[in-house]
This record gives sequence, structure tokens and C-alpha cells, in this order.
Amino acid sequence: MTTTAPPQLTVHSREDLLALAPVLLGFWPRESIVMLTLGAPRPFHGRLDLPSPPRLASSTARLLDDALVRPAVRHGAHAVVLLYFTADPDAATATHTLLRSACDRAGLRVALACVTDGEQHADLDGPDGPGPPVPYAATAHPFVVEALATGRLAHATRDDLLASLEPDPASLDAVLVALADAGHAATGLPTGPRAVRAQGTWVAATVARAIRGGAPPGPTEVARLVWTMQVPRVRDAAWALLDRDSADAHVRLWTAVLRGTPDELAAAPATVLGWAAWQRGDGALAWAALSRCERADPAYPLAGDLALLLRHAVPPEVWAGGFDWTLGLP
Repeated sequence: MTTTAPPQLTVHSREDLLALAPVLLGFWPRESIVMLTLGAPRPFHGRLDLPSPPRLASSTARLLDDALVRPAVRHGAHAVVLLYFTADPDAATATHTLLRSACDRAGLRVALACVTDGEQHADLDGPDGPGPPVPYAATAHPFVVEALATGRLAHATRDDLLASLEPDPASLDAVLVALADAGHAATGLPTGPRAVRAQGTWVAATVARAIRGGAPPGPTEVARLVWTMQVPRVRDAAWALLDRDSADAHVRLWTAVLRGTPDELAAAPATVLGWAAWQRGDGALAWAALSRCERADPAYPLAGDLALLLRHAVPPEVWAGGFDWTLGLP
């Protein structure tokens, strides 16, 4: 899911729409369905892995309906553009048959449907079936060139997006040394209410300083952050600072923190990153952050809450940060 748009881009052709998809997602989709909505009061666009033909069944039809069609209807879209990024046109055609039927039942007009392998594209809704392939230069499109220059299109694939949240060896080593030097494991986690408040107050001050544009936290601070944020109330001290205006700064901060965080401590910072990505409308990054969290704790409750919001394409403005994380603490 993505709910924010890049600077004003005027679309005139099918090639423009195909170039818009990676710009909106922040990576080049592969073996994917990308849905762009038209007529909604606010932008809503979605990406889904393309099912292979042997898996096309009633369960796939429900998935397409739940993940793409119903969110588009909830957002008030009048029409959709369906783009299939795959080298297997048969898989695209079979999936499109199901997805178009779901759109028809929901009253969503399919303005355009086409399949592309990155070098050529073809209309899937021609009067005589799929149309002939048309060559095009995907990476030379002005939308793509501008997005590459500004850093909006920062990743070649979704795997590259996932890799951008993996630990950097040098950063990880420095944080591991800081964890050992500080003796966090020997000291243990804060348990009493006064200790929790003291650690949470430090976390809030450290995060606020970084968000205001101060120097990014060093290895010693990152070590203390990710260690103490294992306590949910301490994590909430950081989470409470998040709002839509500061979402970009939080994304930068928690991405940097994750680059130095060992997997066993990644659940809290990864989930806060996911919430920040959702608040700025970047569903792709939010899901990537949840993938990092899942390795640390597949049942992390706050991550489950965020996943539910993403699956239902809940708009970011329904949630506001700024809650009192100290409530009930002395």
C-alpha cells in the first residue's frame, strides 16, 4: 500500500503509467500486480505478488478481492489501472480474469490493464484478447530519471528494499561492542516503574534530539536504545513522538538504528520504523520493516497491529501519536 504521491506528474500514455508504478513504490516491481486508483479523494495504490496459474483458485480470488478491490472501494475510487509486471503473460492473463471480475462486481471500472516484462508491454483488454507487444525503454522514462536523481526510486527490487534494513557489518560490530562494554545483559532490563520511567525519559530525549536534526545516535546510544526498548513501555516513549509531520525524520532515524541492530533486538525499532513508514504513506517500507521484525519476534503484538492496518489499507490520518507513555508511572 502507498497513499502518498510524488510531485505532480501528468500521465498521457500507458508508458507513463508503467513508469509511475516504480516511482510510487520506491522499487521496480517484479512478478507483481500494481493497482493505481482513479477518482478517489486521496491517492491509494497497491502491489501484490502475482500468483502463478496453478494457484489460481477461489482462495486467490478472495485474496485479490481483499487486498486490492475492497481497499480501492473503501477509498472511494471510481476506476483502477491494473499493471502486471511479469515475464509470464499467461499468469498475468489468468490473474487478470479473476481480478477484472472482482472489479466488475464491485462497480470499479478498469480504465487500463496491461502486462510488461520491462522491455515491452501489451494491452490485456483488447477487443480480440491481449494485444501485440509494444517495445519501450522503461529506465529512460523521464518519471524514472527524475525519481532516480532525487532518490525516490532508491531500490532496484523489493529484495533490495529489504536488504536496506539489514545490519551493516561495521555498524553492527560497533553496537555489539557497545552492548558488551555497557554490560546491559548483566544489568538486565528495567522492571520497576521508576526504572522504566527513567529509561523511557532517556529514550524520549535521545529520539527527540535526533528527530530535531541533531547528530544521529552513536553505537553506545543505539545499544542502549535497542536494549531498553525491549520493554514495551520504554519503546512507547519513542513511539509516542511519532506523527505525520515527523514521519520522514523517524524513518531516517530508525533505518539507521536498524543497520546496527542484531536480529534478537530488532523487533521494537523495526516496528517503530514500520509505523513511521505507514504514517508517511510508504506501505512498501512498512512491510519491509515488519519482515525484519518477524525474524526477531513473529508474534510481536505492535507489529501485528500495524500489519492489520496495512492489510486493510487504513489511511495514516486515522492514528495520531503524542499519547502519554508515562500514564500510571510514578
